[in-house]
Amino acid sequence: PVRLVLEALRAGYRLIDTAQVYENEADVGAAICEAGVAREELCIMTKVWRSSHGYERTMKAFQQSLRRLGTDYIDVYLIHWPGAKTGWPLPRGAVCPPDWTPAMRDMGTWRAMEDLYMEGKIKTIGVCNYSERHLKQLLKTCRVKPMINQVEFHPLLVQSELMEFCKKNGIALQAYASLGSSDAAQAQSFFAFPPVRAAAEKHKVTPAQVLLRWALEKGAMVVPKSCNPKRIAENAQVFGFSLSAAEVKAIDALHSGSRFAWKGLDPDTVK
Repeated sequence: PVRLVLEALRAGYRLIDTAQVYENEADVGAAICEAGVAREELCIMTKVWRSSHGYERTMKAFQQSLRRLGTDYIDVYLIHWPGAKTGWPLPRGAVCPPDWTPAMRDMGTWRAMEDLYMEGKIKTIGVCNYSERHLKQLLKTCRVKPMINQVEFHPLLVQSELMEFCKKNGIALQAYASLGSSDAAQAQSFFAFPPVRAAAEKHKVTPAQVLLRWALEKGAMVVPKSCNPKRIAENAQVFGFSLSAAEVKAIDALHSGSRFAWKGLDPDTVK
């Protein structure tokens, strides 16, 4: 992980997306230290996991993330998953809050994040995997509105209604799994989709670059993931071409509502 983060920083990336549950925050911190990039040039994003829902637990998790990352503030801090009882398996030794209720994420976890934001320890607060219903619940009680919602977003899952809701409420939608996901057994190669291949051939770019450019054209931010240094560099080269309206529409038409991340679980099923 240290080598890959270094490769990304050398390729010009400045946003680094990590999380408590990834168990690689210390590696990210080590890479940042070794790279020698000025802290103010970086955007470090990390997330609080479902085992840390609640005010005090979130405060503790945040301090642990700070130490592991070797920084005194976080640029973007997100709630990783709306629930506590279901979701990706917990790390060994971790347990979900025994007193969990759905209100805890809004009145506990989010309250802690608001306080940290107001203290200047977090620059941007947001959520991940929130449905429109989750966002509406949070907007009823929050003091500071979520600024980002990071969700699965790709040609087979064009979340147009969620995108529109986020736009209306001033929430940036950030796409993950733009190039597909290996979380689910039914995951497939998005590079083989005919309209993606056709656009790649026309613009003389890679299918991955087309998929990332498509997400940008839709109005989403993207966080491309790769373990290959060559592809890390290629994935950053998406600003030298644009897709036509017809090309975007052809890729949009691939939408089937298919989810691949979280083993296909729809986060909206989480209370």
